Amino acid sequence: MVQAGSTAVLLGTVSPTGPDLAFPRTANAVIGGGVAVVVALPILPLNPVRVVHRAAGPTLDLFAHQMTVASEVLTRGDADRAEAVLRRLRAAEVERRQTTEIVAAAREMAMPSPWPWPWPWRALLRRYEHAAEHLELAFTNSRNMVRRMVSLLEAREPVPPDLPLAIEHFGQALRLLHRDFLAGGTPDIARTRALEAAAEVQRARTAGLGCSGTIVVSQVCIVVSELLQASGLPKGEADRMAGLHVRH
Repeated sequence: MVQAGSTAVLLGTVSPTGPDLAFPRTANAVIGGGVAVVVALPILPLNPVRVVHRAAGPTLDLFAHQMTVASEVLTRGDADRAEAVLRRLRAAEVERRQTTEIVAAAREMAMPSPWPWPWPWRALLRRYEHAAEHLELAFTNSRNMVRRMVSLLEAREPVPPDLPLAIEHFGQALRLLHRDFLAGGTPDIARTRALEAAAEVQRARTAGLGCSGTIVVSQVCIVVSELLQASGLPKGEADRMAGLHVRH
């Protein structure tokens, strides 16, 4: 496409050897340039939303899957497998950072575009960029949560049934959040599942916990709040719904 357009311009600007060639060369330049533009229209620019979807999907799937595995190993009391989850989350740090960078780059790519159709993409990219900031914090705190979960299992502290259930529902909320974002809708179902996790973790708190178990519960509350903020809720409301005590 670029070669066709530039060749057309070159043919139109190079001086002809005879006056009878001036008009045909000008016509060739107009036709060649027009064809290049028409062919480029449906292709350019690269769809940044599709790029973000492809990058974010595997990262969120990995994150959500590891939360499901963490829930299972907590139920079974398997400290070795909990260590494996922690190692996998640490190894995924590079992938998570790359996804955050891709989201930011995609939004920058769409903002200066003169083409008419990227405009609807910009709202979606803003949502993704906002969500990426909070999901990054959720990822970091989930990794801390799993580290304390290893200590909980090694110390054989009590594990109320609602605690692994809360972690599983948090993982489900991650999957639902991505699905809702793909559909372009309000992530109501993801929020509902996150609130289920918040209610379950509060029941686990009242059931009796050890030192590490108390920290795991606090981390679950934090990651639920970050997910709710990623879904578009303000921090104060998200903290309250997640069961965090907001200091004034």
